[in-house]
Amino acid sequence: MNWEIRVVNNGSRDHTAQLLAAYSQAMGPRLIVDTLEHNHGTTIARNIALEQARGRIICVMDSDAELLHDGLGGMVSFLDAFPEVGIAAPRILTPQGSIYNSVKMLPTLSDKLRKLPGIMNRGAKRNTDWYPNFPFERPRPVHTAISCCWFFRKELFDLVGPLDERIFYSPEDVDWCLRCWKAGRAVVYYPYIKVMHHTRQITHKRPFSRLSMSHLRGILYYLCKHRYCFDRDRLASRHIDSLAGELAPRLAAWEEQA
Repeated sequence: MNWEIRVVNNGSRDHTAQLLAAYSQAMGPRLIVDTLEHNHGTTIARNIALEQARGRIICVMDSDAELLHDGLGGMVSFLDAFPEVGIAAPRILTPQGSIYNSVKMLPTLSDKLRKLPGIMNRGAKRNTDWYPNFPFERPRPVHTAISCCWFFRKELFDLVGPLDERIFYSPEDVDWCLRCWKAGRAVVYYPYIKVMHHTRQITHKRPFSRLSMSHLRGILYYLCKHRYCFDRDRLASRHIDSLAGELAPRLAAWEEQA
């Protein structure tokens, strides 16, 4: 199997550069490293790698994500079987072994406001954008999936375009998922590949940090860009529900035959 790994060192100040140099020497030309002098956020760094990627199937993976087993052949077969699937999102686990709530409905301004008291008081948050019956045991269409790990065909990047670089850090993944749906490609939760995410949830732990403020600006920008604030159902009925409804029974039939 032909493959390549592209790493964007996004202005790190630790020992990352030395580690990447050692890996490059060991792996040779299969590992391509791009080094940025400063942290340019998630979108610019990912776009650099995605624009140069040569593979037919792309895996976007955060530096704090870890593939737990080899199921890549199954993922490739899945994407080949469903050309209308844009993003396939694996099951995400926490280091404690619990399933991370990695797929959500389109966010609204009211969803974000309801979470604020819990974030400010470091208590339980009202997550009204979560799917009530998550975790899912079988593949199914979802509105959005976090980008700590995505799988998609290279042609999707050509169709949807680069991540929106006006968003520094989050919700660039929500924006790209919605743009994927608008382009006629589905976002599907695929639980048969498991990925561990060593997430730190900085914005929840430090709600007044620069990163948290950047996230807030990103949310407001995203809502203005897609011209909705409170009514996700109307947006979903226009861009998601029809394709998701057509795809769901086909996913079920595919599983029976697999």
